Amino acid sequence: MAHFLRDQQVTNLSATEDNLAQLSSTFMERAAMLNSNVSDDARLDKGAFVTYIIRFDNKGYRVFSLDDLLRYFAEAKTVERVLFTLETGESLRSNRQIGTFMELRLDEREPNSSFLTVTSDDKDWVDASFSAVQDTLAKSRNRNGWVRTAWTVFAVQLIGVTLGFLLSLWAAAKIAPRLAIENALIFSFLFVLLIFSNTWTFINQLILRLMNMAFPNIKFFRRGKERLNWLLQAVVGGIVAAVVLYVFDQSASFVLQILSGVLRKDA
Repeated sequence: MAHFLRDQQVTNLSATEDNLAQLSSTFMERAAMLNSNVSDDARLDKGAFVTYIIRFDNKGYRVFSLDDLLRYFAEAKTVERVLFTLETGESLRSNRQIGTFMELRLDEREPNSSFLTVTSDDKDWVDASFSAVQDTLAKSRNRNGWVRTAWTVFAVQLIGVTLGFLLSLWAAAKIAPRLAIENALIFSFLFVLLIFSNTWTFINQLILRLMNMAFPNIKFFRRGKERLNWLLQAVVGGIVAAVVLYVFDQSASFVLQILSGVLRKDA
């Protein structure tokens, strides 16, 4: 590894063809800056070059020009991953153990694997290159981070547990009169609640997966092919709003029923 390294996870990004072209331009500029200080004798080891990797429709390609990258980007049904790589002959031969390289990985399928990594023996080049890519990425930020938080996971869990409690209570009230046992209401309630608690884990994972699809960490947008994502966001947003209103309404009704029963007994 070179003497200086900077890396950071990339989050909340919506990448279009224009954004990819801007990122490519930034990588080419940093490669040109590096090559301007390399002598002809050292160009084989120290000279920098830029390549691209794009994975789409369950297949991947390494290309050496922006035009090829954008052509695959436009033709793909689903773009999974795009990588920008700046390497030198030295870093390539040493499997990046030594030498200069810079890589930006944008992964829509694995949100936690999107990273920007810059390393070199030249500290000024590392800092300048890292900042240049960061400035370019800032132009394509989205607001999905407001949804992709621990508070969202907590809210889904809280709403689900509340809804499960109300559902169990309602089902128990329907089942209890049909059972010829003592404490039928309590038995029915515990039985339904047990079933719900065992199925909620899978339902919770499905809801979070659907929300990640609607509000992804990294999203590739292409002309004429992005309507499905906006539709999915609208559907998920509508479902969440409806569930919240329903839980609130049922909770309020349940509390009012308890209070009315207590007040009636006191009277």
